[in-house]
Amino acid sequence: MNDITQYSIQIISERKKSKKAELRQSKERIQELTQNLFSPPETKNKMDLMMHHFNSGMAAYDGIMTGVKIYRRIKDIFSGRKHKK
Repeated sequence: MNDITQYSIQIISERKKSKKAELRQSKERIQELTQNLFSPPETKNKMDLMMHHFNSGMAAYDGIMTGVKIYRRIKDIFSGRKHKK
């Protein structure tokens, strides 16, 4: 019985190591994608760079406002009252 327990512990330990390696690779991939997504484009034209910054700012603002609206709707649903416009 002890051999079966030891064998199971070894299997669990090996699986834990492989899952940690997968998580590490996934984290590196997410960091790479995030960096590519939010890094400014390589351009020599200052107007394009300025437009990229403006578009990024508008996207962030739009995301925040959408989140606030969703939060208010959920809050109103669970509080049992209607939101006045």
